[in-house]
Amino acid sequence: MEITFKSLHHTNIVFVFDERKFVMPNNTALLSLYKGQKTGGANFADDVTLRTKVLDLPGLKMQVSVEPNRLRVDDNSQVELRDSNLIKEALNIYHELFSETPLTGFGFNFDIYYQFRDVLMIKEFFAHFMDSKILEKANLLDIGVQFTLEKEEGKRRETYFLKVTAPLEVAVHVNSHFFVSKILEPLDIQELFETCYEEIDDIAYNLKF
Repeated sequence: MEITFKSLHHTNIVFVFDERKFVMPNNTALLSLYKGQKTGGANFADDVTLRTKVLDLPGLKMQVSVEPNRLRVDDNSQVELRDSNLIKEALNIYHELFSETPLTGFGFNFDIYYQFRDVLMIKEFFAHFMDSKILEKANLLDIGVQFTLEKEEGKRRETYFLKVTAPLEVAVHVNSHFFVSKILEPLDIQELFETCYEEIDDIAYNLKF
């Protein structure tokens, strides 16, 4: 399908650690990550029940979350990748807090909106897996599909969730995960980040709603 518009709504990077070797950083370590103007309006929450610590940095339009055996850094700026500092900031945090903790993988999450020139025929798509009589007494408002692809001999896994949000628009959530035990160089991660984002276009182009 012909894409007329693409917009990155949200993205993050997640580092996953060996649960047996993972140690939750103390609050002081998290709060000392940033100083000065970068901490303007910062909020910190420590949820003992969920074993989750969240440092919200509105000045940087970022959020840092530490969960059991995971570090997640969210970019809330809604800018395109070329203008994002996500990878740089996330790697600084990773090396500051977890450089000695065994890694089992890392991944990116993307939330993207695509608009198309042609109307998405959701009723016809619905009919591929559901009897049309279901729609005799109901209106079909939206529809989605989820699938997972394994690549590079099991070293990479991609999960896609696509939902038609308007007659010409699809919302796409993608998780690209890499099973590695050693973090890559910053330039390599940045390149991989941008490549994963661009490859999502291949899925969008080949939609058959």
